[in-house]
Amino acid sequence: DNLYAESMLYQIGGKNNATATAKNAQAVERQVLSKAGVSSDSYKLADGSGLSLYNYITPEAEVLMLKYAYNNKKIFGELCQSLPSAGVDGTLRKRMKNAPVLDNVRAKTGTVTGISSLAGYATSPDGHMLAFCIINQGVMSNSKAHAFQDQVCRAICE
Repeated sequence: DNLYAESMLYQIGGKNNATATAKNAQAVERQVLSKAGVSSDSYKLADGSGLSLYNYITPEAEVLMLKYAYNNKKIFGELCQSLPSAGVDGTLRKRMKNAPVLDNVRAKTGTVTGISSLAGYATSPDGHMLAFCIINQGVMSNSKAHAFQDQVCRAICE
């Protein structure tokens, strides 16, 4: 997935017959982030895969992007289908296997040394779809970070 993400970055950079460079791609990314209401001081772009420790983004900026995607039906349909479903598939296959979170949370995991994150959508008991982002830093145990993230998702869904 990370190789695909990096390749997509260069595809974005080649938009409108521009040279496919990371610099051009990041200019396009900045435009989209701005459309979503994300302030330029809440992120720093280093690569397309998200593996660089020089990528920075706030949870608030992530949620603004998720809300932007939700409000753009052309984006949301594809995005939501691509996200792993809690207790069902992908990186969430072995997590959140009981009601009310089972198949009720669709989210992307992210892990680099010392950092664990989960961002996506969960449906509240009243039927509202909520965007969320949890970023745990200083993580010594991914299992503890995952347990915390799972508890937050359960709280959203109960």
